[in-house]
Amino acid sequence: MMISLRKTDIFRSSYFLVALWMLLACPFAIRSETTEDLLKGVFVEGVNVDLREPTFCKGVLRTEKGGVISGPNIRIQGRKIIYTRQVVEGAPVCFIEAEEDLMLEFGDYIFVGQRLEYDFQTGAGVLYLARSGIASWYVGGDVIYLHPNGTYSVSGAIITTSDNYYPDWYVAAEEASLECERFLKASNVRFCLFDRTLFWLPSISLDIKSLRESPVKYRFGWGGRQGPRVGLSYEIFAWNALKTFLRLDYRLNRGLGGGLETRYRSSDRNETFETINYLARDSSIFHPNEQYRYRFQGAYHGASADGLATLDFTYDKLSDKYMSVDYADQSLDIEEAGRTQLDVRRQELWWITNFMARVRVNSFETVKQELPTLKTTWRPFLLGSTDIVVDNRIEASYLDFAYANNVRHVHDYNAVRVSYLLNSYRAIPLEYATLTPRVGSTVIFYDDGPQGNSDWVVAGLFGCNLQAPFHQYYGNNKHVIVPYADYQYYTFPTTSPNDHYIFDIEDGWYRLDMLRFGATQSFYFKDACSCMRRLVFVDLWANAFFDTETIHQSIPKVYSRVVLNPTLRLRHIIDTAWDFSENQCDHFNIRTEWTASTDFAVAAEYRHRDAYDWRKADHDNFVLDSFRSVQSLLHSEVSDRRDTVLLRFFYRFHPSWALEYEARHGWKRKNRTRYNEFEIDLLANLSSSMEVKVSYQHKESEDRFAVYFSVWPMGPEGRNCTDGVSCVSY
Repeated sequence: MMISLRKTDIFRSSYFLVALWMLLACPFAIRSETTEDLLKGVFVEGVNVDLREPTFCKGVLRTEKGGVISGPNIRIQGRKIIYTRQVVEGAPVCFIEAEEDLMLEFGDYIFVGQRLEYDFQTGAGVLYLARSGIASWYVGGDVIYLHPNGTYSVSGAIITTSDNYYPDWYVAAEEASLECERFLKASNVRFCLFDRTLFWLPSISLDIKSLRESPVKYRFGWGGRQGPRVGLSYEIFAWNALKTFLRLDYRLNRGLGGGLETRYRSSDRNETFETINYLARDSSIFHPNEQYRYRFQGAYHGASADGLATLDFTYDKLSDKYMSVDYADQSLDIEEAGRTQLDVRRQELWWITNFMARVRVNSFETVKQELPTLKTTWRPFLLGSTDIVVDNRIEASYLDFAYANNVRHVHDYNAVRVSYLLNSYRAIPLEYATLTPRVGSTVIFYDDGPQGNSDWVVAGLFGCNLQAPFHQYYGNNKHVIVPYADYQYYTFPTTSPNDHYIFDIEDGWYRLDMLRFGATQSFYFKDACSCMRRLVFVDLWANAFFDTETIHQSIPKVYSRVVLNPTLRLRHIIDTAWDFSENQCDHFNIRTEWTASTDFAVAAEYRHRDAYDWRKADHDNFVLDSFRSVQSLLHSEVSDRRDTVLLRFFYRFHPSWALEYEARHGWKRKNRTRYNEFEIDLLANLSSSMEVKVSYQHKESEDRFAVYFSVWPMGPEGRNCTDGVSCVSY
């Protein structure tokens, strides 16, 4: 059994005891002068000897009852010890041999082994069949060479997370060295499981202390239209903050796939970089004639030391639009990537400037290309002594809206776009309320338009907000009610939306005359620790539209949002609206989240949306409703009636076993049949830090079964999720 040891002093050296043992053990073999000289030499050099029942003869001190010998940067403990202190041909010899119950402290390292030979004069030694614990790893080998500079190298080396004397798995190397207790270099490397070689590399370089995930991951998948597959990910290089992973996959029906993944994170975390470069002999389900598929993806983030300047760059090139979906369960995805763009941001005391460039690299995507965009936002400032706050922003772009190549009956368009947005507002405190009027305007210039000429879009923005909060205490409880009203008025723009290009929501200006009115209620409770908790939050409101041709009823809908927190572990959220125009429920969303314990958590949600609840990027923006008629919106893609049930739970039924379940079931979608999809994952933490994830996925088009295997020496707490094994946290 290999263990990671702590430094302890078992025996204390005693000058008198050692001298007495030497004289009694061999009174005729050495003169008193020689004994004194020997002892003087030993202790002057700082080597402390403490042996049990030793014998001494001709400069050699022996024991088979155990003892401790310590010196500069070293401590040796063993049962059989031979300590030699002689002068040979005028040169001093200070040498030790130890074995049986052997423990060695060498600088920052602690070893247990079979036999030790160490020279105090040179500071070098040799350990046989020894091992050491470093962080959560165990390193050992047939022969360990101790070097005077405090490092060591190993012949016939192994590294593992298993604490068994005969480990279940290990990485073996012909030669290996460790420096600074973290930098491992090895050659002729084999990954072995139950003494079977599964993978080989000519050499690796690893920073052991920087390992935050398993260096080895295995995958096995069965099912789906692409057939069974096996895969392997191996960390082939890790040094300081840079890691490189080799990835190999083999589909029995298709062929080989593989690539390289790199990850970099600076010590101050101001700079990160991730890449995925993958190529597979494969074809998509909908394009069976393809021969190869690929994905090249990357994300870079850099920040200055003061955090005032940042640079973000992402790219994502795919062979086809189904690539990311087909390989989603193999973690061929970087969360921050997806678009190919560059974003440079600089913040100063009075302004923030962004430089954005975005291009389309995949022909199957519809993208608003920014070639480029420059935007500056000034810090809000007070206008003299008027208490009026002024907020303004200017933006200049060359925009190119490029549709996917397979989209018919549409045409790409582009234009230079320059916009200026100005807002000013002032809070006016009243006796029981706060009144905040606001005035602003937006000015947009396009150098090209649908008719081939330049266009100006100018619109005025007016509004006013009124809030009148009041509250009441009931012992340790507090009830807060905030009635409010918010009026918005946008003038008719100088150019109709039909006569200029619409690149995004920032171009969608049209007349809007609307009042939102309602009230929020909050109920607070002070617990035994004098901490305030909000038990109930309710927001009830409606929108009133004035002189709007496309909205025939002044108050078409009433909305509500309720959040209940009966306990610290339980939450209910309800969002709903009633449509007076159609006399039906506009939408109804209810979600329950319950964390019963650290071992069990569940969330369930039901969503209902009728055909008149438009899908919009901003659900509270009603410019589209004011410009387009209800019938035109009803027959467009923004109308998407549906009912959906979502379910997810996590249950850890054993310290080493956990179960995760996710499901969604939908129906009543326009021109689509009902669908039912779910995923079940069984997570297991086996012996020797082996972890296994067994996953079954049921999708609309296929079923998938996969097994992921990885080895990791840390417990489940505080670890990053990887494709080798999922985190057991909900």
